[in-house]
Amino acid sequence: MIKVLIIDDEYLVRERLKIAVEWGEIGYEIAGEAANGEDALMMLEHIPAQLAIVDINMPIIDGLAFAQAARISHPDLKIIILTGYSSFEYAKTAIQAGVSDYLLKPINMDELLQVLLRLRDRIESDTRQKHLNAHTHMSMLESDSILKRNFLQSCLEGAVTERDQEKWLTYCPKLLRDLLFVVAFSIDKVGAEDSPLWKRFAAANISGEVFAENGFLHFESTYDEEDRVVLMVGMPEDYSAEEGLGLLSKVSSDAVQAIRKFLKFTVTAGIGPGVASFANLTTSYRESVRAIRHKTIYGGDRVIRWDELPNKKIADDLSYIRENMMHELRLGDAGAVQDQLHKCFESLKANRQPVEMLYSILYELMVTLNIFAAENKIDDDATISDPFNPMRLADKLETIEAIERWVSDEYSNVLARASSVKQSTPAKLAGKAKQYIDDHYADAEMDLAEIAGSVFVNPSYLSRIFKNELGYSVVEYLTRRRMAKAKELIEQGCKNLYFIAESVGYKDTHYFSKCFKKHYSVSPSKFIPPE
Repeated sequence: MIKVLIIDDEYLVRERLKIAVEWGEIGYEIAGEAANGEDALMMLEHIPAQLAIVDINMPIIDGLAFAQAARISHPDLKIIILTGYSSFEYAKTAIQAGVSDYLLKPINMDELLQVLLRLRDRIESDTRQKHLNAHTHMSMLESDSILKRNFLQSCLEGAVTERDQEKWLTYCPKLLRDLLFVVAFSIDKVGAEDSPLWKRFAAANISGEVFAENGFLHFESTYDEEDRVVLMVGMPEDYSAEEGLGLLSKVSSDAVQAIRKFLKFTVTAGIGPGVASFANLTTSYRESVRAIRHKTIYGGDRVIRWDELPNKKIADDLSYIRENMMHELRLGDAGAVQDQLHKCFESLKANRQPVEMLYSILYELMVTLNIFAAENKIDDDATISDPFNPMRLADKLETIEAIERWVSDEYSNVLARASSVKQSTPAKLAGKAKQYIDDHYADAEMDLAEIAGSVFVNPSYLSRIFKNELGYSVVEYLTRRRMAKAKELIEQGCKNLYFIAESVGYKDTHYFSKCFKKHYSVSPSKFIPPE
């Protein structure tokens, strides 16, 4: 409804106007009335009126003075002047004051109706045009914002060159600095089920405010595909790269603390190296993201600089992981499997390894699990899907503890399914034979025939099913069991090789030493620590 103000110093005139037409039927609503122009101007500050019917002769501020003042403060307001003067010159003055129409007193109600209908069409047309203009303006702003973000995203992805200098000047005119840095903020997922968009907007606002308050007026803010807040910062020209990193570390730390204090969630900031050109910003961005990913090792709610990270080159041979895990998996020892997994993840934290080492260990562990699942004819849906992306998993779970729980659950699931599959008669016989070896490995006289006799099958049949079910021959398993016990005794401080050999089923100490060296690539005498 079009809101109308009636302004006349005569009470009866105001009352007559209110009942003169069916206002609601023609799209109007009486929103207020006043006895003079001064009161009417004050009402306009609180009532979004679109039409005012004003008597030209009023005390304090007359109709023409009201029209002139309202034209400045409320240019969209339509005004109908009521006047007893019929001269053309006076009407001309009123129109020049911004009056839309005028009516002579006494008012002809039919004429009033016609004027109201005519102005209604004009007001509705103006309103539609105003909305259209506002929509067009907003669309242009949004389009420009999208273009700017796309360009900044191209800078982060390394898809720009020095030939894009004109775009850089258009979108980032204040970042004409010799040294540019990227600071990325990632919302920590610890203690939160998700990271809604409001967190990203809030983190961007607070980090931007902190940087601006600390003198960093020259920066641009965007976000990447992983919803990280990304700041491109132009360092003052007299700062070196080292000084720039130090200053960025302090301000980024202030931003991290402010987000924790005011937003009640935490973020981790990663700082990349300084670069000399916008075309090289991708280098700083990638290193800032790598720094953030190390929160899996170091913990979140902190600032991590690219130059404080360990070398990402992975030189370690991780084949021992597959060998150890396959051994425990084939034996079906769930406790030993969990112990081995825990050692893998504990070493990462204890030695502050690069996050790339975590990715390599995860990949090795899951490949091992898939091999074991295939050996036991377990359906693919019971194991991790292929291709496995360890970096994506680490980004999703974020902490070493959560990653370890996930891997442990995967291993437990596959072990349980493997145990279920192995409930056949051959599996039971192999399992009983394995248990017999575990209980009697110290017996130097024990051989294949004795073991087969313990489960009432012939030796050749036991050899075949034992190998099929456990992945080792009977003799191989017996040797592994004896060597593992010997190593345990040495680690417990036992130094008497004769006693050790006899305890694990060897009468000949020399033969025991030969078997130990073959198994561990070092003789037992050298394995024993010196006094």
